[in-house]
Amino acid sequence: MSAIARFDIAITDKNPHVREFLCRELAELGFGAHAMADAGELLRLLSGPTPPRMLVLDPEAAGARLDEVARWFKRCAGKMVVVLHMFEGAEPPPGFEGALVVEKEPHIGSLKAAVNALATQAGQVQAPDKAGACGTQEKA
Repeated sequence: MSAIARFDIAITDKNPHVREFLCRELAELGFGAHAMADAGELLRLLSGPTPPRMLVLDPEAAGARLDEVARWFKRCAGKMVVVLHMFEGAEPPPGFEGALVVEKEPHIGSLKAAVNALATQAGQVQAPDKAGACGTQEKA
């Protein structure tokens, strides 16, 4: 099994067709990819017993709950990698300092390359504790 095959990735995108496409494409690279329709689904996964090691996040998909996702990310800094998948010219939302920004493009070569590089480098990223701070959802 390759080093990247052990990474679980949660994928959120406002467009369900894009979300499923990204999930299929990253799964073909050997990742355990999970498509999340909205912030509610994502937060349930993040607070579960085995949160993903990487998150590909379209901030628009999180909607009004983006602040909750940002708080989770801040609490778990160093335990997961976040890629903000955004349109050109869009500003990264507050609370995601340290996240990698990858521009949405008609082809996903840049996203695939970024995810592969991060997964390769993230050998030092610690898996979230099963019942630690990263497994507990903060109440808004």
